Amino acid sequence: MFKTKIAHMLDNGDKLELEAFVEATGHDDAFAQAQQRLQAVVAELAGKGEIDIDKSKVELGAHKH
Repeated sequence: MFKTKIAHMLDNGDKLELEAFVEATGHDDAFAQAQQRLQAVVAELAGKGEIDIDKSKVELGAHKH
């Protein structure tokens, strides 16, 4: 079992991140599975009219890195 965290960085500095638990044979397999899941999630969300947000974090005075 692997815990994976992958992210897609947009040109404006925003980030779309996925954390997933996968059963894999190694790092490369875990990464590939997480990448496939991220693509599936994005496709699913693109088909919805509204996205439910289950968790949020908002910071005042944050700076881009």
